[in-house]
This record gives sequence, structure tokens and C-alpha cells, in this order.
Amino acid sequence: MMLRKHGAILLALWVGLYAYACNPNESETYTAALGGKADQAGLPSEGMNWAQIEKRCQKPAADEPIIYSDDFQWGISAEAMAQSFEKIYYADKRLSGRAYYDEETRQYLLPNDDSQGGPVVLSPRLIENVRRHIEKALLRGYADYVFFPDMGHSHLFIPEDRWEEEYKSTPVSKMSSMYSRLFDDPELLVLYHTAEQLQMLDEDSELLNDRHLRWRFFTRNVVGDNAYLARIDLLHEPTHSSNTSRKLAGHQYHGSGFGISANKDGCFPYVVGEFTYWFDISLSDPPPSEVGVDF
Repeated sequence: MMLRKHGAILLALWVGLYAYACNPNESETYTAALGGKADQAGLPSEGMNWAQIEKRCQKPAADEPIIYSDDFQWGISAEAMAQSFEKIYYADKRLSGRAYYDEETRQYLLPNDDSQGGPVVLSPRLIENVRRHIEKALLRGYADYVFFPDMGHSHLFIPEDRWEEEYKSTPVSKMSSMYSRLFDDPELLVLYHTAEQLQMLDEDSELLNDRHLRWRFFTRNVVGDNAYLARIDLLHEPTHSSNTSRKLAGHQYHGSGFGISANKDGCFPYVVGEFTYWFDISLSDPPPSEVGVDF
């Protein structure tokens, strides 16, 4: 069953800026500083069945099949991306180093190197807000699928003063503790580079003459909050050939975020229309395979 986009979208290109319409009553313009608004703000644990999630989110077995970067190709068409998502979603492969529920500590943990302090505590705050990022990005057409070739990896923004005071001086040996605190920080912003492997440019780095691909190009820098505001914004980087943004006024960029990938056996839910899908979270992107892939 293919993932379907929802909502009507109108694209209008401007010089250096762009406007977008999410419905007939909402239209906003975005620049290098976020200018959107919160809407449909929810409360913590809204719509989250944690008992069900705990049962689904078991620690991976040592021989659990994992997703490799070789499972995907760069520069694929929208049709090929749809087929790839279908295959990955229903496969047994899941993210390497995926989060799991630890019954002893009663926490969600992300595996991490012992040299960095061991497992990272994955805050329910982040889990819930990432779900909202996914649902709204899919609804607005900023993403089509939750896996690496589209909406599958993230970067982090934190206010500069908070970064200086709370996180900057963290030694490597305590990086896990830093991530645990970051993921529970309501001031954290999450940047997703969507349409990561979608072919949008020709051999001269010019936008292909396709309405959908142009929309995806100009909406590929999605920024979500970590404060239960159900808010996502867009950034635009006119100086980058692929519109890849890493700058936000007043914020420190931290490139190493987390990865997400949808799978039928995944831990955490997101809803599209009448359907519930499931996804995993990991601290790393899919690694390359040493022996080749099996599909």
C-alpha cells in the first residue's frame, strides 16, 4: 500500500524567496529566519499509546537485518522513490543502532559508543515531536516518505546562548549525556533535509521542469520544534545549488542529529489519513554494506 500525500498545495517561485500555501486560509513567506506560527499545538502524550510502543520497541537481536546505504540510489525519480519506500517499509531490515525500550531503566535508549558515554536516553519529548514533524511534513507535501532518500536524517539547531552555556564544552567522553539533554530540551529545533536523493536538477544544475519536483526543491529544509507546538517552518538557501540550508539566525548548527526510517515493525507511530505507519530512530545513517545487498 503506497503512502499517499494529503492536502492541496500551490507553488509560486519568487526571486530569492518563495511563498507557499498550506490551505486557502494560510500563506506565509520564509527567509533565513523562521517566520511561521504554531498551529494545532498539542499536549504531551497526545495520541501516543506508550504501552503499545513499549511492546513493539524491543532491543534488537544481534542478527537483526539492517538497512544499508547501498539499498538506495542517488538521483532517483519520484516513481522509483515510491517503489523503494514500499520495499523498505515491508522488509525485515531496520535501522542500525535503532532505539529500543529498556525495561530495567524504563527508558527509551539509543545505542552509542562507550567512548562517548554509552547509550543515549531518548526523551519521549523528542519522540512525540518528531511524530508531529513527520505528520505535518507529509500533510503539507514537504516530504513524501519517511526513509533516508527523502525525510530520513536530521541536524540540530540550538539557541547560541544556550549552546554556549549548556553544551559547547562537553567532552567527547560525555557526548551521550549531551544528546540526552538536547533531546529533552524544549528549545531544540530539528532540521530535516528532505528529498535527499530525489533527482531535481539536470546535468547543468538547473531545476527540472516539473511542478512536483520544483515544489520539493523549495521545501526541502524543514525545521520542527521540540516544545509540543506542532510547528514546522521552512528555510531557503539560494546560494546552494541543491537548496541545502545549515544556517538559522541566532542558532548554533550541530550537524550530527538522528536518522528516522519507517518500517512495518517500527517502534513509533505516525498517522497519514486513516492509516497508522511505524518508524524507528537511530543516531546514525545507514552504513555501507561490506558484502552487497540482498534486494
